[in-house]
Amino acid sequence: MQRHETLDLEDFETLLHRAAAMIADRVERIGPRAEGPVVHPATFDELAALIPSDWPEHGAGADAVLDEVARCIEPYATRIGHPRFLAWITTSPAPAGTLGDIVCTGLNQAPLSFKGGPAATVLEHVVIGWLARLFGLPEASADGTGADGLDGAGGTIVSGGTMANLMGLTVARHAHFPEAAAKGLAGLGRTPVLYVSDQGHMSIERSAVLLGLGADNVRAVPSGADNRMDVAAMRAAIAADRLAGLAPFCVVAQAGSVTTGAVDPLPDIADVCAAEGLWFHVDAAYGGAAMLTDEGRALLAGVNRADSICVDPHKWFFIPLECGVTLFRSKAQQIATFRARASYLGEEHPHDLKNTTFILSRANRALKVWFAFRTYGRDRLRRIVARNMELARHFRDLCAASPEWRVLAPVQLSIACARYVPQGDGWTEEQVDHLQVRLLERLEASGEGFLTPAMVRGRAGVRLCVANHRTSGADIRLLFDLMTSLGRDLAAQGPQAPQAPQTPQV
Repeated sequence: MQRHETLDLEDFETLLHRAAAMIADRVERIGPRAEGPVVHPATFDELAALIPSDWPEHGAGADAVLDEVARCIEPYATRIGHPRFLAWITTSPAPAGTLGDIVCTGLNQAPLSFKGGPAATVLEHVVIGWLARLFGLPEASADGTGADGLDGAGGTIVSGGTMANLMGLTVARHAHFPEAAAKGLAGLGRTPVLYVSDQGHMSIERSAVLLGLGADNVRAVPSGADNRMDVAAMRAAIAADRLAGLAPFCVVAQAGSVTTGAVDPLPDIADVCAAEGLWFHVDAAYGGAAMLTDEGRALLAGVNRADSICVDPHKWFFIPLECGVTLFRSKAQQIATFRARASYLGEEHPHDLKNTTFILSRANRALKVWFAFRTYGRDRLRRIVARNMELARHFRDLCAASPEWRVLAPVQLSIACARYVPQGDGWTEEQVDHLQVRLLERLEASGEGFLTPAMVRGRAGVRLCVANHRTSGADIRLLFDLMTSLGRDLAAQGPQAPQAPQTPQV
């Protein structure tokens, strides 16, 4: 009997070995050997001309396509994970997480329902439980309630911090304005308002737009010289909005701001939220991993009082993209917001993940987290996170000891910001701002490292974020010495007029 046509590959195992060898070689070249530039200088047009773009009528075969990947794609991929990739916080994926991700893709589970992925469903509950305990959220007791009289913590695994913040604010809106689910915000008769530090991540305003709250109803609360939210200013803003007939409902606190790594005064903010009856959301997308360390737990004291927490395992927990998590103090509030009912979804199961988020089709992201955490253990992760914090302080100390550098912000977690200041007269502050961008462009062109610029209290600087398990003290010293040398070369050319499109931002 003639076999019907499928998409199976007869040499699949051989092809998998070849793909795995490519990945292993890449890890070697961004790790122990650290070969090649951190960011390849190829332009979009050059790559568009190089990468095959025709959709062929007849396939070329997987072996030939792997040849194309090896020739046209892998060499030009940014070396995220290189010991001197210290730019964005999404960095340095651990190889065990990569293994877990490969298995996840191969198993291809659909854990919107228990039957779509029984083990995947349990894995998500396990990972959410681990993280909830790390942050001190209440666990469900035998009678189904948590220690604080609620039902115990819940959570969901999503793509990253932007989605995780959106999840938290969605439940916050539903908890305070449940009628909006049926009537929409127009049916409320009052205007919801939320509060976040002026150091807050852009995803908070984006979430407000998506939730129909409106960007104008997000209050940017001033921060102090330490880049932490001014709680007195927040109280005053809440009082003014109540007096104006508006409806304050949520405060978002930063536990590791994206520019300087600042941690807002969480206990004080929690007190205000409790007194005012507001939802307390903590954006710990970056800083949450500090909870593994004694120092980090002290810095994030009060996070256990949050109603919801955003944390990204694909940041400082070293999990490959994509993986973000929203934790909830009350799993019942989470499910009340997202419960999905449709006959085609089949019989309801008490642990269906479709009821924990508005996303139905979703990968089993928990597998790579579980795989990596089981492989390395908390102690090994703890040591690397603590070392990253030490390395950020090391860079700060090198800058503080140099007459050519000025430290721009305190180092709380593992982000350090400093400003190269040319020696001699004739430079305006704006010209020094522009110099920071030129310096980082030279660093990137050298291939030796990749950092980002940052604006801190109105002045530009270089921003070094150590969320990388491969970075050493020698890497920090190399970057400091190289940037100092590049700064001197640029300073010798004299001031240049700033160019508007190059205004530094993170």
